[in-house]
This record gives sequence, structure tokens and C-alpha cells, in this order.
Amino acid sequence: MFASERLRHAAIAIGLAAMVGVLTLLRPVDITVWSLQAKLFDRPPSLDIVFVEFGAVPGSSGRSAENRELLRSIRHLRDAGVERIFLDLPVRRSNSPALDRELREELVRSAGEIVLTRAAGEDLVASGPPRGNDPFFEQGTSIVSNDYPTDFLGFVWEIEPSYSEGTVELPAMWTVLGATSGPRGALALDYSIDLGLVPRYELDRLEAAPGGDGVLAGKTAVVGPAGTDARIVKFPGYAFGPSSLVHILAAETALRGTGQKLSWFWMVGAFGLSLVAGLMVFRRSTPRRIFYLLWLALLPAVAVATAHFGVRGLFGETLVLALVYALLRSTVNFKRRHLFVESRSKLPNFVALQRDFGEYPREQTSIVVAKIARLDAVFATLNPSDQARYLRQLASRLALGDTRSTIYYDGGKYFAFFVNSGEFQDIQEHLEGLRAVASQSITVSQRVLDVSMTIGVDESSEKSISSRLSAAIAAADQAREAYRPVFIISDFAADSEEWDYSLQARLESALSEDRISIKLQPQADLRDGRIVGAEALARWVDEERGDVPPSRFILQCERVGRLDELTKRILSKSLDAAAALQTCDHHPRISVNVSAIQFVDSRIAELVEKNLAIHSADPAKLTIEVTETARIENFSVARGVFEQIKQLGVNFSMDDFGVASANLEAMFELPFDEIKIDQIFVRGVHHSETARAIVANVVRLARDAGLTSVAEGIEDRETYDFLRETGCDLGQGYYISRPMTLSNLQEMMTLQKDTPLLRDKYG
Repeated sequence: MFASERLRHAAIAIGLAAMVGVLTLLRPVDITVWSLQAKLFDRPPSLDIVFVEFGAVPGSSGRSAENRELLRSIRHLRDAGVERIFLDLPVRRSNSPALDRELREELVRSAGEIVLTRAAGEDLVASGPPRGNDPFFEQGTSIVSNDYPTDFLGFVWEIEPSYSEGTVELPAMWTVLGATSGPRGALALDYSIDLGLVPRYELDRLEAAPGGDGVLAGKTAVVGPAGTDARIVKFPGYAFGPSSLVHILAAETALRGTGQKLSWFWMVGAFGLSLVAGLMVFRRSTPRRIFYLLWLALLPAVAVATAHFGVRGLFGETLVLALVYALLRSTVNFKRRHLFVESRSKLPNFVALQRDFGEYPREQTSIVVAKIARLDAVFATLNPSDQARYLRQLASRLALGDTRSTIYYDGGKYFAFFVNSGEFQDIQEHLEGLRAVASQSITVSQRVLDVSMTIGVDESSEKSISSRLSAAIAAADQAREAYRPVFIISDFAADSEEWDYSLQARLESALSEDRISIKLQPQADLRDGRIVGAEALARWVDEERGDVPPSRFILQCERVGRLDELTKRILSKSLDAAAALQTCDHHPRISVNVSAIQFVDSRIAELVEKNLAIHSADPAKLTIEVTETARIENFSVARGVFEQIKQLGVNFSMDDFGVASANLEAMFELPFDEIKIDQIFVRGVHHSETARAIVANVVRLARDAGLTSVAEGIEDRETYDFLRETGCDLGQGYYISRPMTLSNLQEMMTLQKDTPLLRDKYG
């Protein structure tokens, strides 16, 4: 149960992470990670590419002086042995045509060794003077793009291999600087390369220093403007620097063979699949927690590894995956910490029992349920703190003082625990001794309180934990009813009257082969006799024994934890019948019986919701008749399940109202829509003044409470007339109709369209 929940949470987290990745919502997070990565490693550049700052000659001004200085600098660099020169600055015409021609001739003569740069696009973030060259100087020369994209903070994280200017596509300067072969995708700048170690020179100082020119021999020089003429770019871990360093760093990245990108798709896919695989492999809590720690540690490890290898990863979406999964699990676990503890006693409850069952070997583990008799009467005399002490003393006795044993309490009258049956030669004898010890009087606040309990045990190993727990509870109930203090559910042979093993085997077969059917008993509106509904009644015809009374096989289903399975099949067949009637333009409501003990958790709500969806049924036409409401131990829990089902549009009916199993407390505590008057009172209205008074008052009670009243067991005209005159809303019984097949009900409802059958019958 919890494993599938964890997998569902993982799937939700993966889906949300993918959505965030598609929408690129977390790039600021990625930028933060990249900035941190830039500080982790410092690697030296190749030193083959140098940056030469070009500035105006002191005391000179004008474009002529700049071009004259540029021409002199180019010749000086060539004389110093520089292999290639990239002029990452605008070259413009001056007022000296002769000087400009001389500069242009120098550029053209060295077209393979001197490269001009041009901005193909427009950088909205960058500042500085215009970057374009005069077309006069570009004719016959090599030209590359010095463009680069910046993010909203002014950082450059990746750069394209080329940029387009209209129909002309220029290679990016870094591709020529790094001498990369052929086009490649966008390059992620490797900021582990220390920009501070990129050789930077001021040309005039090189000329002045003895032997200064020797450091340039064999190098590639990028000549860029200095001072206020330079465009400034922000570099993580390096503050600000001239824009030429962007392409120098990109070229160094290409030379190093790094700069690959790891998309969010691969990151989310890898971490998501590893999470799912880990959840499927590590089902125990301790190994799973260790896996979580390792899985989380993998994320910073990948961040460090990608920084080391110069790979640019997108981590924001993976962080979303981890955070969403952690949030979902934390929310569920927070609720479960409260869900797992019974509030009054502070003991773990039966939900915790189902959680913990996986820690025990199934083959040797018996589930033991102790039912405390007259617990409500005891609690009526105690304040809440004394009630808690009383419950904890009971739990301590059931554990025989062993602090390692866990005793579970359901909040009502049942305690439960696990027993390793392999440790005892006779588990019945052991439990009888335990019962004798635990049944001793308990003293609370100087008051001596008696304890009476019965014990039920389930020793099966194939069924689910919920089925086994239900069976153990049923065994504890049976032990009380049979005056047998310890009842072991597998002991069918010792009491064949109550626990018929062969009947159980045939019942299992009938359930698995879907041989339990339904008949429909019509319900009439007593005002005009129209058939407005039908109650679905379970029917089982066994090959050997013939008709098996529902009271017997339903009880058997409860004992072995198959009640949910039976309810599922009856509900499905009932909704099938409703659908068949609807195709004939008949829309009766269908009532289905559900035991009160099935309202201890939301399984019954999920079962109803799923079946309504499968059959596309109208929930308003479904009524759930709750039987044996006196067995509801916790009205608060039951009310929550009721309301969950009522939100679907389903109605509730209290079955057998007026007898011990259906009382005013249940009517008050639970949101019923109708009450069914038990047939013991209906059949007695002819000869008992008391019965007539009870029926009349129940009808009045229902009317005053805004509920529908339904009478069961109408077997003659006089009873029908009395109920109609009393104001009872609906009725059913042999006088109206016996239970019938679906086809017969269809025929009856078709006939009543023209001539309502009961209207003719009653006048």
C-alpha cells in the first residue's frame, strides 16, 4: 500500500519537474549553481591565446592617430612572431585617405593571419561604443562574429558557433581562435579555467620592456580596446572584464574538450528513474532511508563532477523533483504520525498495525485481537486521563510487560498484536493464559475496575493484512458470542456448526468464479403504488447444498476478510442492473447492503467511487443500506467515510431501524438519508398496539428529521393501508413483490408505465 503511494509521489514529482523544465522557470536557480561551480576548480589556460590591450597614444586625438597606432601595433605584433591577430575592435576610416589605404593594404595582405570582428546581432545588455567596422576595411579580409548572449544578470554562460547577419552567417570568433573543426552546437563556457591566468599585455609596455616581444612568439593575439573604450562583461568568480575574454574563454574551453551541456531532460530522467528503482528495491524503512541519503548526496556529487569535467548541467528541475517528492512524503508522514497513533491512549492504532506487518515473517505470524467487553460502560465512569491510564494498563498486560512488544488499539474496544506462532507448542493455551492475566481487575485513581475480554486469532498466511485483521476481529466477536474465550480462525474442524471449512472453500470458489448473483426486490411509493426502486439481495446457489442463506455466507465472508470482495461484486452487479434498466428508460434507485464494519477506513469509499466511474452510473440513484450500525466503534471515523461517499452523490439508509443493531445514536451521529423500519414491527401492526405506536412514531421521527421512511415486510393489504395512512414513504415486502430477476423487474416497470400495478391493486 505504502510502496505504491511512494511510487505515485515519485511520478508526480517527475511530472512537475518535467513541466518546470519545459517552461524554463528555474534558470535563476541554475545560474546560482553555475556561479558556485565556477568557484570550485581553477585550471590554467593553454597560454596559446593572449589578450593585447590597445589604447590611444597619449597626447594624440582623432581617428587618424588611432589608425596610425593600430597599423604600427599590427606590424609590431607580426614582427614579434605572433601567428594570428584578431582585431576585436571597430576599424573606421580617418581623415587621412593615404593612412587608411596603407592600413587596408596591411589587412588584405595578411588576410589569413589578421582577422576582423563584427557584431552580427545586437547585445541589449552590453555597453560601450558602436562595434561595426567601416566596409572599406572589410573588403578582402577575414571576418568573424564577436557576438555573445548574456543573461538577465549580464553573465555569459554559453555561446553559439556562428551568428547570422541577414543572409550572411559569420563564424564566431572562438571557433577560429580554438581552431575547432566543423560546426558544433552551442558551447557552455568552462569557468573552471582561470581567466586571471590568461596572458594580458599592454602593447606599449611590451615594446618598452627588454625582450618583451619574445613572449608573443607563436601566440594568437586578440587585440581589444582598453579603458573606457572596452565593452565590459561580468564573469562569475572574476568580477568584470573586457568582452574579448568571452571568446578567449570559449576557445580555451574548446581546446580543453569541455563545454558539453547536460539537459534537464537527462538529469530528471536519470534521477527520476533511479528514485523509482530505489523505491521498488528498498521496501524496508531503514534501507530506504539510506537510499534517500545516497540519492540526495548524488545531486551535489553530480554538480561537482560536472564542474570538474566542464559540463554545464541544468539542476533546477532535478531540485524540483527532489523537493516535490520530499514535500509529498513529508506531508503524508506528518499526517501518518497522527494517523498511526490513537489520540486517547497514545498507542499505535490499526493503521500502524497494517504498516508494521511487513516487518514480520508472514508464515509464522499470527494476528491476535482482544475484544474488551463493556468498555463504553467503563469509560462512562472515568475522565479522559483515567481512560488513557486504563487503556495503557490493558496494553501493558497484553504485552506481558515486554517493552519490545507493540500493542495496537483501534480507539474502540479492540486491541491487536502479533504473535510468532512458531515460539509456542500450543498457541491456544498460551493465549488463554494471557487472557487470564490480562483479565485481572485494574485499579485507576483508587477505583477497581473489572476487565472482561475475548480473543480472536488469524493464523492464515496467504491473505492480505487487512483481510487477516478483519478475520481476527470477527473471530473475537465469535468468541464472545459462542462463550469461547479464545477463537482461532483456522480451527474450523473443532466447531463445524460455526466454522464450516468446506463451506468456506466453496465460498472462496464461488467468489473467484463470480457465481454469487443478485435478485431485486421492488420498493414502491406507498402514495400511488409506483415501483420507484429495488433492493439488491445477494443470492448463492451452491452445487451441493443448494440455496445458502445470505446470513450464513455473508458472515463467513466477514470472518475470513472477504467482505470487501463480496460487496464489490454485489455493487458491480447492482450497477449493471441499473444500467440495463436505464436503457429501457427506467430509472429506479438501487439499494445495496453494506456492513457497518466496512466503515473503519476509506476502502469502502474508494470501492464505491471506482465502481460508479466504471459503470458511469448516476450516484443519486444508488442507496447504501448500512447494516448492524451498532458495530460501529468510532463514529468520527465512520462519519468521515460517510461524508466521503456522500460527496459522490450517494444516499445512505439505516437498515433494520428500531432493533438492537440500529439505534438513535447512529441516526444522530451519521448523515443518513432514510431509515428502514424493521419488519418485526411492521408485521405486528395488526395485533399489537405497541407495534403500531412504534411504526407511527418512527415514521413521524423520519419526517421531522427530514429523512425518508421505508417499511420492510409488507405482506398484506391491511399493513399496506396502515403504512400509507401513517405517512410512510416507501415500502417493500411479499405483498408488493417477491425478489425477482432483472428481466422480471424490467417487465414490471414497463407494464406500470401505462397502468401502475399497485394503483390497480389498491384502488
